[in-house]
Amino acid sequence: MALSKLRFLPPALTLIFSIIALVFSLLAITSKKWAVRDNYRPEDTPRDWNEPFYTLYRAPFIICTAYQDVQTEPDDSKIAAPSVICSNFRPFGHNRTSCELEVATQDDSVPTVGDRRLCQQIHYAGNFGIASTVFIGVGFLLTGAMVIMTLLRNRHGQTTAPHDANGRKEERAQNSPASHQRHIRKSTITSYIHLSLLVFLFIGFACGLISQFYGVVGFMQSSPNQADYASSTGSGASDETNVYGNHGSWYQGVALSVYATCAWAFAAAAGTMACRVWRLPNWTVST
Repeated sequence: MALSKLRFLPPALTLIFSIIALVFSLLAITSKKWAVRDNYRPEDTPRDWNEPFYTLYRAPFIICTAYQDVQTEPDDSKIAAPSVICSNFRPFGHNRTSCELEVATQDDSVPTVGDRRLCQQIHYAGNFGIASTVFIGVGFLLTGAMVIMTLLRNRHGQTTAPHDANGRKEERAQNSPASHQRHIRKSTITSYIHLSLLVFLFIGFACGLISQFYGVVGFMQSSPNQADYASSTGSGASDETNVYGNHGSWYQGVALSVYATCAWAFAAAAGTMACRVWRLPNWTVST
């Protein structure tokens, strides 16, 4: 009994890894915290930047912007923190994505406007993220199917184990040519399912890695707001600074640095574990 439980441990770990990969992939693609920028009070200098006045976020399908409320705090000497509102965008469609050229927006002040390079990188980050989630999800379903078939096969082997003379007759019947052919067909089916789950998991791994790469390049390096970090003095250098904000640069949020990394890492771990647990199809080339 203990040996059978240990035998089931590798398939269980494979399923757990695929579940973790899918969860982190969903968290990454739905989170707003790909890029984060802290904004501070206009009277503060960088030496006083301990607590942000408000924080903005950006993701492939989410943009958070700040709007100054008309009302102020009871103490007129203090300025009320702006309201941060996050908007969701579609992954496709003319003037419906989170990054559009000015020819599409017809307005250079909207938060979605960007140049062709920036929009291409943001769209790649989002689309590869969606593809990664889909492939990892299918890989998880196929992994679950393989685990279920492994359980059924082990349970069937235990229930048909010989215990007496009648049991030995049943064992001989199971070793007949017809039974052997059925076993070969089942093994062939499971081996191709195993191959399919490996393909889906490793494509999901590759797409997740590419998505993270374009996310770093687009949000950390190509974002035009990065230049505001050096030029902003709270005097209207950008739309954000007009809303009471000295601000720092954009930096990686938890979705881009943690969720995305865990998604493709656990997908690779699940695929690697599956290679050690189940057999692949045996292809022979005749000479």
